[in-house]
Amino acid sequence: MTGLDGQSENPDLLSPPETASGFSLTPGSEPEVLQKYPAQKPNLLEKRRPGNRGGKSKGVSKPQNIAMQQVISTTLQAAREILSRSELEGTRFGYIVNRWTAPVLDRNSVEYPNVATVVRVLQGDTYDRALEMQDAGKTSDPMPVCVLNFANAFVPGGGWLNGARAQEEQLCYRSTLIDTLHTRFYPLHDLEGLYSPNVIVFRNSVENEYSFMSAHNKLHLNPTVSVISMAARSGPKLTADGSTYVDLAQRYLMIAKMKLILRTAAHNNHRRLVLGAIGCGAFRHPTEEVAECWYEVLMNKEFKGWFERIHFVIRDSPTENNLGIFREVLDGLSM
Repeated sequence: MTGLDGQSENPDLLSPPETASGFSLTPGSEPEVLQKYPAQKPNLLEKRRPGNRGGKSKGVSKPQNIAMQQVISTTLQAAREILSRSELEGTRFGYIVNRWTAPVLDRNSVEYPNVATVVRVLQGDTYDRALEMQDAGKTSDPMPVCVLNFANAFVPGGGWLNGARAQEEQLCYRSTLIDTLHTRFYPLHDLEGLYSPNVIVFRNSVENEYSFMSAHNKLHLNPTVSVISMAARSGPKLTADGSTYVDLAQRYLMIAKMKLILRTAAHNNHRRLVLGAIGCGAFRHPTEEVAECWYEVLMNKEFKGWFERIHFVIRDSPTENNLGIFREVLDGLSM
């Protein structure tokens, strides 16, 4: 199944859940995670290497669509040129984030903004909605909009090199994101993510055939977003009707991931976030329960007053209703 706003379209790119990090959560506990912070800035752009999954030959196949091959190759070429010209810091690397780099938020901190939060649920493309938010006018946020990437825990960019079209791949086709997802950070553990401070968006969305947003000699001046890459586990066991997790530890793990996302954003002084239905695609997480997890986290007093705007951006396939479910649970929420 193809889902533009789900996780990587091909779950075979992933190890099965039982071969992941093997952590389980009980209420009030968190697993140990590997400390890899801070990231080291590479001297040269790293060559993207396909993972060891996919196909009988254990390699990632080339995209079948000639047009997508062209998009991928021109994105790689343009990204190299953009990064060679850009004077922005943090465009070539990301940081590992975990419970040590993003601890519990302190509302007594001098950096606590104490702002009212507007929560919306919108249909559309992640980057398009982020750029709209960036241009929306008055804000006290000096930072770029922070975007959530539904990451593949094992392969940087998921299936982007073979033409997959899920949310992470869409972000890679349109920006310099892939150049911050270095292979040395993978696999990502259950309570690890990546923070990419400056990602330059230089292509339009799939609806506009990934056209370039400006002349080639000005692409490095295009808008910038920050990205938090967080992976959901693939294929958790669900009840017979698919509405909830069988193992309560999976719910606690999802909530812990959501808290890490928000803490990472707040500790990096982001006040405007574009989030989404993490895991509610090919990874087969229960949409209503994921939405309820977001509700539970956002209503936690720890996160009150840290963010101006939180937009959940969802693009459903014809067989999905993630948008409707998220709207019912979260749209217009007052924090």
